[in-house]
Amino acid sequence: MSSLILTAEERKTQLVDKLSTQYSHNNISLEEYERLIKYSQNIETDKELIILEKLIEGHETVNVKKDENIFPDIQPGIRNSQIDNSPINHFNLLSSRKTTGPLTGGNIMNILGEHKIIITEDDLVNNDTMLNVMVVLGTLVLHVPDNVDIKIKVNPLLSEVKIPDNIRNKNSRKSITITGSVILGEVKVKVR
Repeated sequence: MSSLILTAEERKTQLVDKLSTQYSHNNISLEEYERLIKYSQNIETDKELIILEKLIEGHETVNVKKDENIFPDIQPGIRNSQIDNSPINHFNLLSSRKTTGPLTGGNIMNILGEHKIIITEDDLVNNDTMLNVMVVLGTLVLHVPDNVDIKIKVNPLLSEVKIPDNIRNKNSRKSITITGSVILGEVKVKVR
């Protein structure tokens, strides 16, 4: 019979485990989690333990939609810009990425990684495409056709920005303007 009765400490431990599970499932915020953990450490009576149980049970009733797509604009295998021609937004940290397909512009942040963007003339949806880049200790390489005009307005800080002379300042029908900053990294434009 004594094994069926839980001590206050055992109940508190179980409640803290439940609370940790609720936090790991994003049912509660970090601030709420920390507040309830602090409250559990100061529990002295059985009534306070029951209050903590009710608080944790209240968070368990929160319905989290598991089927909900985190990025509703993106379908598996289809880039956002292929769906609605909206600008791309890429974040690359300590990794390598290769991007192809239609391009209308966007923001690219690359930290300690390498990002290759391969562009054909058909990929440029607009005549003028604007890319805003932020490269920190990384490399951004754009492979472009020779009939596309490239304008570089990147601010380098202890960095290198390379563009072949034969593709600059052409009177091409399509152009790409690259703006942003490069810190201890490099931006290269290569002709395909």
